[in-house]
Amino acid sequence: MNYCVECGGRLAEQWVPAEERTRLVCQHCGYIQYLNPKVVAATLPVIDGKVVLIRRGIEPRLGTWSYPAGYVELGETVEEAARRETSEEACLQVSLVRLLDVYTSPGGRVVVIAYLAQCPDGQPRPGSEALEVGLFAPEEVPWEELAFPTTVAALRDWVLSARPGADLARAEEAAARSQRLIFH
Repeated sequence: MNYCVECGGRLAEQWVPAEERTRLVCQHCGYIQYLNPKVVAATLPVIDGKVVLIRRGIEPRLGTWSYPAGYVELGETVEEAARRETSEEACLQVSLVRLLDVYTSPGGRVVVIAYLAQCPDGQPRPGSEALEVGLFAPEEVPWEELAFPTTVAALRDWVLSARPGADLARAEEAAARSQRLIFH
């Protein structure tokens, strides 16, 4: 951002003593432009004990695997967004079972709210932002091909809930590798 949304003046990084950090501040009117993470709604749809993942058809991380997810739009709840994104990306109508967890990454630009979901009927197929759709049992998760650190974390939690005591060595290795990458 270069210009103030209030008056059109120039923004510059400036120390804000009251907040004890540097912010973008309008040099004309003093408006502070906050850069905050966006909320992403996600589902981990499960069919016959297997999680539905999509191979991303868009950047960032084109070609990697993730659960259906996307930004929450103004005017919709997180739950509505999770269901909408699942419909758009995996062509599935789901019912949310429970909140899996909330995920963030250091320096990340999103906060992911992920739900476990069930699919009463229908077969997943790729939507407009997916190259393909796959169903993976806990021992089949493609850990080395997952899109984001938050994807790794949510799938690790799903595997633990589906198979308590599961060996997650591959998940931990994937998490360590993914933390070295820069996302969003």
